[in-house]
Amino acid sequence: MYDRLILSHNLGTTGDKAVVYDEKGNIISSWLSLYQVIYREGNKVEQDPGDWWRAVCESTKKVMRGINEKSIAVVTFSGQMMGCLCLDKAGDPIGNAIIWADMRSDKESKQLLSQIDEKLFFHITGHKISASYTLSKLLWIMHNRPEAFAKTSKVVQAKDYIVYKLTGEIVTDYSDASGTNLFNLTKRQWSRTLTSIIGLNPKILPEAIPSTQIAGYVTMDASVATGLLPGTPVVIGAGDGICASLGGGCTTEDDAYLYFGSSAWIGMVKPTPYWEPTMRTFNWSFIQPDQIAPCGTMQAAGASLDWLKDELAREEVTQSELQRSYPQHLIEMLVTQSPPGANGLLFLPYLMGERSPYWNPQARGAFIGLKRNTRRSDMFRACYEGVAMNLKIIWEALKPINKATELVVIGGQANSDINKHIIADAFNIPVVSHNHLKDSKNFGAAVIGGLGIGMYESADVVKDLLHYERRILPNEANVEFYDRYLPLYEQAYTSLVDFYQKLDQFTNTKES
Repeated sequence: MYDRLILSHNLGTTGDKAVVYDEKGNIISSWLSLYQVIYREGNKVEQDPGDWWRAVCESTKKVMRGINEKSIAVVTFSGQMMGCLCLDKAGDPIGNAIIWADMRSDKESKQLLSQIDEKLFFHITGHKISASYTLSKLLWIMHNRPEAFAKTSKVVQAKDYIVYKLTGEIVTDYSDASGTNLFNLTKRQWSRTLTSIIGLNPKILPEAIPSTQIAGYVTMDASVATGLLPGTPVVIGAGDGICASLGGGCTTEDDAYLYFGSSAWIGMVKPTPYWEPTMRTFNWSFIQPDQIAPCGTMQAAGASLDWLKDELAREEVTQSELQRSYPQHLIEMLVTQSPPGANGLLFLPYLMGERSPYWNPQARGAFIGLKRNTRRSDMFRACYEGVAMNLKIIWEALKPINKATELVVIGGQANSDINKHIIADAFNIPVVSHNHLKDSKNFGAAVIGGLGIGMYESADVVKDLLHYERRILPNEANVEFYDRYLPLYEQAYTSLVDFYQKLDQFTNTKES
């Protein structure tokens, strides 16, 4: 029998992961319920919000098997950010949600650039104008689905919709609000300047509250659907990037972390926004009102390594199936057979365009330096190094505000020692990992939930709850090599920028 437990949900891109924690941060049980991603022509990526709710109901029931519902002291959330779900006056979805990966609204983002100075926009929101964000997606709906827009009463994010289903309250938190391109970052309120410029009624935007605030309580209907006790408090939580930051132990100016999953980002916590001169990085609202989370995100980090596995390592995949092992282990054995620099082979990991540092949706991946004697091990190492080099540029962009003396690496790819060794060498900093590598988003949300009900006094409690298990030091010879290697890598990208544009025009002309 447990005293007080925290139920944390992470509404990701492919599923909802529910984890029950005790007060000391130990995992009592976990469950992942999957749902579908809908890919359509023209860079359209959607999800059925009904699938989110069904997954949350299922995962809640599964994760609470053997647990008395009276033990759940709070329910809290992490969720995918920068989406666009329109709700009508009854709170029902108007069609599918347009999720973060959707890039259909490039035309709308370019139109925005003609309406407002980009640097002014950056200093209001903390972000560049991009089709990645909620605003451009909402403008696309205004222009292309006017009937749906006319019915829209509120625009919410994934976790906000589930909180509404649980409590009947429609709110969002500061972090998710800061990912919409409509939020005044420093004032922590919806920007009247931006809503006025685009002609948007501010009432369409939900009330924004602190991440640690109780949004409402589980209703009787939600109790029947989930098995939760009616009246259980629901803390709004935060966007997954912010939950990962907290779950990685990043709470002070001296901290920095790298979330290394399919995408990857480097984040910090500061008292004020970082206005990076060339706008390579951006800023989120953090869970505490006196803190901001500067960040830089690349699109295809682990996704590049997955592509490598799927397309170039089929032999290793087959062998691992026979041996009942992980193909990653066999791939990384090959990586270690190639020296730093991959015998002159360089890989650009722009398989999905790029956000930080280049903000170029037309960027494409490339191997440069192929020779007759290039081996597969060289291609594998070049792929790992290419991801690290792009992250290194983001790291350098954040350097003026960086006080960290070590880098915490979390996410699925943090299980890879070769990844952590290359990062340590490329960044010239010790790399550490802890016991919540894979569930950092859930763990961060759990701490937020605990703060919301007074279980914890400060976000710094994560320092006591986390257990650091491994520390990798940089190799001095490799550090010197990667310092010389980075300018070559950057030149490879810049040399191809004009070509990327021509290739994109050629491809679009051919397809039309």
